[in-house]
Amino acid sequence: MTTENDIIMHPELHQHRDFIEVMQCCMVNGAIDLALEAAHERISDRSNGGVRCDVSSGPCSCGAWH
Repeated sequence: MTTENDIIMHPELHQHRDFIEVMQCCMVNGAIDLALEAAHERISDRSNGGVRCDVSSGPCSCGAWH
């Protein structure tokens, strides 16, 4: 199971291509863990209008489509 600490300590393993990959990584007992989703934004080196991105293509947490 992925934890927030895993994401922060190993960001290279959490550079997901699209929203589906992020959601699969954030599933805990059949539900999305929003803290894990937010951790993906914190490790991103990409942002849009000051909002960090969590994917490299498709719909993104920043509100854009990459």
